[in-house]
Amino acid sequence: MAPVEFICHSKQLDQLCRASEGSIRSVPVAFPKMCKEILKRRGFGGIIGALAGNGAAADLTELVNRNLLRRQLRLPQIYTIPVVKSLYGLFMLLRARLQAALVTSYFEEHPDARALVFNGYLMPDSITKVVGEALGRRALVLENGFFPGTSQADTAGINFDSTLPRDPSFYAWVSRQISGERPRELVSRPSKQKAAELVETPPHYLFVPMQVPSDMQILKHSPWIGDMKHFYEVIYRLAERQPELRFVVKEHPSFPLSIQSHVCPHPRIMFANHNETRTLIQGADAVLTVNSTVGLEGLVLGKKVITLGNAPYDVAGMVLRARNEDELHAAVAKVSIWSPDMSLVDTFIRYVHNVFLVSGDVRKGDAAILSALAARANGLDEHSRLTAGFEEWRRAQNGT
Repeated sequence: MAPVEFICHSKQLDQLCRASEGSIRSVPVAFPKMCKEILKRRGFGGIIGALAGNGAAADLTELVNRNLLRRQLRLPQIYTIPVVKSLYGLFMLLRARLQAALVTSYFEEHPDARALVFNGYLMPDSITKVVGEALGRRALVLENGFFPGTSQADTAGINFDSTLPRDPSFYAWVSRQISGERPRELVSRPSKQKAAELVETPPHYLFVPMQVPSDMQILKHSPWIGDMKHFYEVIYRLAERQPELRFVVKEHPSFPLSIQSHVCPHPRIMFANHNETRTLIQGADAVLTVNSTVGLEGLVLGKKVITLGNAPYDVAGMVLRARNEDELHAAVAKVSIWSPDMSLVDTFIRYVHNVFLVSGDVRKGDAAILSALAARANGLDEHSRLTAGFEEWRRAQNGT
């Protein structure tokens, strides 16, 4: 059996764990199996101690509150009821304590193992991440890739938290060291909404893709846009101040609640929830997004992009940034006379597709992707080599 390289406690990575032939040790997720395992390892007293939080490796309060907030955003009619909120919060805290105690015992059993987590922001994977950090263990964080047939795998995190460079000088340095063609499209997500007639869009508009308000991209990486209702209100004020502009908004197909009945309609803001996203990008003068992958698709399609939050593609010269409402008005006012550095965009996209992302789906698992994950975790892959090489080059340039 292969030596244990990773400890994993995830609903997403079952196939990967099975394919690993023992190099990934999977902590049970199902509640009965989890209780049985911790009883076997620590006895009845260990369960009572874990429920009480005795000897806990990490504080789990933030993770539980985050989980509750996501529930409240998706099902406010249920999870904002005080008694439901209190009971659910208590249940999740007790369950999280049991999970953390079991994950801790697995780490203690394998002192050289890293944490392997999917996304890292949501339970139960976030428990493995914070316990691993508390115990001084390194982590490898996985997620779906931006392009078909790819995955994210990074030692720091996913999306904006990752080690993907956002220094434009890195891409100038690396441009001749990478090969491979640009991808033609990003991963598409099928709409879950009911079919309806398509909306006819105006000749000129800014495309505004809404995002899932309970997602990590908004809860963690949106410093000033609180939710999609707030986002709409910002666009409304922008439309009022710049009367020549029109906006086409598309709500995220994966989120069940619409803001349309909760906002004030505007004659120059149109909802196009059933139009194809790629078509809306292609017809737009620019894409205005918090940090959606739609912004990256806009770059792939040669469009101008304005970001309002922390995005992995937020590289100076590639996008316009707006860190508050005044900056947004300024960015939109200049977008017609500004153009992105297309050479930089081309290198960035080729680097992301051919170097940063790993080939394959981490939720399925095969020999090739297991090898790629081990290389990334140990700093032996091309991304690790190139980012380390750039730092050496920059130090030499600075004489340090």
